[in-house]
Amino acid sequence: MLEIKNITKKYGQQAAVQNVSFTIGRGEFFCLLGPSGCGKTTILRMIAGFEKASSGQILLEGSDITALPPNKRDVNTVFQNYALFPNFDVYSNIAYGLRIRKKPDDEVLARVEKMIQLAGLQGFEKRMPGQLSGGQQQRVALARALINEPQILLLDEPLSALDKKIAEQTRLELAELQRKTGITFIFVTHNQTEALALADRIAVMNNGLIEQCDPPREIYEHPKTRFVADFIGNMNMLSGKIIHAEKDNTLIQLEDAGTVRFKGTGLFESAKEVLFCIRPERMKLSLTEPKDYENSLGATIRSKAYLGDVTRFSLGLHNGKTINIITQNYLLRLSNEFFEEGEEVFVNWSQTSGELIYA
Repeated sequence: MLEIKNITKKYGQQAAVQNVSFTIGRGEFFCLLGPSGCGKTTILRMIAGFEKASSGQILLEGSDITALPPNKRDVNTVFQNYALFPNFDVYSNIAYGLRIRKKPDDEVLARVEKMIQLAGLQGFEKRMPGQLSGGQQQRVALARALINEPQILLLDEPLSALDKKIAEQTRLELAELQRKTGITFIFVTHNQTEALALADRIAVMNNGLIEQCDPPREIYEHPKTRFVADFIGNMNMLSGKIIHAEKDNTLIQLEDAGTVRFKGTGLFESAKEVLFCIRPERMKLSLTEPKDYENSLGATIRSKAYLGDVTRFSLGLHNGKTINIITQNYLLRLSNEFFEEGEEVFVNWSQTSGELIYA
């Protein structure tokens, strides 16, 4: 539905976006994710027409819209600050786009009532924006944008102004609204949790480039670059060298910490420097070296933090490197092993856990 072809945006000699290409399907919830200044909002503004691309093309349904002004593009934008009209009530804010297009009164009434139902704003029609919570204001902004039935809705950090609990609830409402309308959403955020929870696909950006573009599970389970591995979730990264490699069986010598085996897709080259990456929740602790795990390293517990449902352990390997492990507290209760600071333990995981990335 939307194709971004070799888009570049420069401010003077500085490239905010560098030769980026990707496609988005009809009805997809697509997320641009990355740290501040990585270029994600610049891409959104170029799609909306608020910024002019230095080079490249933007195609909507095969038509080149790169040079079209914003009002000629069949896209709407929900901004970070919602930009509601403070002197209009909820009903009038939502109806604004239809009024501008001079739609008949009966059509305006029917469509606004339908959108109020979809957005869960029943009973708020006569309230002014200043009388609404942040989450309610966001729903009004969404309803106002969606009532024009754009082909694409652009969302620029729409949850960043909300506190955590309201943001989590609004996230659920946003996903439901997208499913009900079937409209293509392009969502910009620096919050990895939002992206993983909402998106059909995520484009992870860094320094004006897309480092990886995949479904959330693929991004989390199989990061392709060091930046993606480090940016998405918590990751332990251990440097090493491949000493033996064949399909589904790779032996890695870690820096002064022993060897580990890895079983995964792809064939790696012997003698290559690599990063072995593994999530904290994929590793287990034991007081004795187990026989039922394929990888095991000795370590010392440096600290532990009780977080309610989980406990986070910080451990020092024998080579001095620090790794983290997250364990469900119900598993600790079942095993009656709670592990204390200063204890010598073993860190264990299977060959299929983790990922290898060339250093």
